[in-house]
Amino acid sequence: MEYKRTLVIGDIHGNLKALESALVNASYKIDEDRIICLGDYIDGWKKSYEVVERLIQLEEASPFDNIFLKGNHDYWFLEVLNKSFERFRVDRFITTKHRDWMLNGGLSTYLSYVTKSDDEIMRHKTLFFDSLKMYHIEDQKLFVHAGFDYNMGFEACLDYDQDSFLWDRSLFRKVVQLWNLEASGEFVDAATKKIDQFEKIYIGHTPTTKYGFLTPQVMGNVINVDQGCKKRGVLSIWVVEEGTFFQSTN
Repeated sequence: MEYKRTLVIGDIHGNLKALESALVNASYKIDEDRIICLGDYIDGWKKSYEVVERLIQLEEASPFDNIFLKGNHDYWFLEVLNKSFERFRVDRFITTKHRDWMLNGGLSTYLSYVTKSDDEIMRHKTLFFDSLKMYHIEDQKLFVHAGFDYNMGFEACLDYDQDSFLWDRSLFRKVVQLWNLEASGEFVDAATKKIDQFEKIYIGHTPTTKYGFLTPQVMGNVINVDQGCKKRGVLSIWVVEEGTFFQSTN
């Protein structure tokens, strides 16, 4: 069975309402569309557990192999579950031990999960978080949460710095710089605008709203599908085959 469309979903950050709205606006059909999620399902809004549960349900009902990538916030939560689960319900310990996570939206995820049973939390860990991929490549297209170290290149990062797939912002800063040069009237040749060997690179992680973009833009061969859902509540879905996008409505 062949899918008709590939829907690339940006950073959801616990916003179940935005996820459902974006899927409706994109006219998502489970028997026709597959999804590629770019990571950061949790941390931010109050429905982290519900977002993950919804994605598990979609995956189980889908006839296609959907792709779920790991984001830096998902990495933080996995660190908690792998290293501190025996003390997960001791909030003072979690707050101290995993301070960076808590200060960056983790509290909302903690509150979303702490009321669930151990078995239920482990079910999500096993079915979802443990299976998240660091990147996905198909048809000369790269899908990755953050990007990679622009100066090293993808292949070098694959060998020596896969953490950059979760955290790097240099790639997006570079394409924004080139975009602004071109917008100011400077000539930027096609070879310069193409990052690495890929036809297209799909990323999230860095909200484009910080750069004044409220919608996804094709910048050279890079498309950033994070439009600040963690703060603004607007989630984007990019349709690969059509080169179009849909966004959630509040």
